[in-house]
Amino acid sequence: MKDITKQNEDTWDELVQAGVPCSIPELEMTAEQAAKNLNADDIFGDLKGKKVLCLASGGGQQSLGFALLGADVTVADFSAEQLKSDQLIADKFKLPIQIIKMDMRDLTKFEDGEFDIVYQPYSINYIPEITTFLDDIARIVKPGGIYHLMFHNPFIHGSWKHGNWGGEWKQDELWKEKGYPIWQLYKEGQPIETLESTWDFYRKDGKQVQIKSPQEFKHTLSTIFNGLIKNRFEIIKFSEYSADSEGSEPGSWEHYVSVTAPWLSIWAKKK
Repeated sequence: MKDITKQNEDTWDELVQAGVPCSIPELEMTAEQAAKNLNADDIFGDLKGKKVLCLASGGGQQSLGFALLGADVTVADFSAEQLKSDQLIADKFKLPIQIIKMDMRDLTKFEDGEFDIVYQPYSINYIPEITTFLDDIARIVKPGGIYHLMFHNPFIHGSWKHGNWGGEWKQDELWKEKGYPIWQLYKEGQPIETLESTWDFYRKDGKQVQIKSPQEFKHTLSTIFNGLIKNRFEIIKFSEYSADSEGSEPGSWEHYVSVTAPWLSIWAKKK
């Protein structure tokens, strides 16, 4: 079988080339906006001089935000197309961002306790095994440092019709026309299937694009939390992404995120 990382790398390169919105660099970002987006509750404290790894985080968004707040930033991603955006913002803002093309599963190039912060937006669900991965994260975070992780809510992963937020469910496609279909095994490493395995989105120019989804994998709460606990991480914040869209049409994305939380985030401090 083709290596899943190479498969997903190729897909992400294609998504970026097609103009997927989550990979558009934030060319007009200010330090004030960066603080609001990344450090609104001051959970990271003063970022000046802190060593930050934006892991699997290419796209010219998080790396720019941390750099504008004075951090010493490294951004790592397996997609060369994603990293072009980080190079673009580094050049535009004249920021010394270190850019590394790499597989997140191999952190051997980093020293023990090298980073004050490892910031990982939605990406862990693109790899099938995370127990040793979390061990490696713990190695590169210094004592007192923080690991931020965003991941898919495993209880509902795969219950959306498409590979991302595009499209909508028709009433006759919903389970008994009353709910979203939860049918896949609640099992660590379970490959996720969707009814339509595509990302459907509109580019900035209004053109609609449809591209085959990257492959995702389910990671259970016990695997994630026990992996952090084993590695002496203390949970200091937990959040859920949802929206209050009461009255929205069942089957729409607005309704979906008003009855469930598709994405969860953890901030964990290394003891």
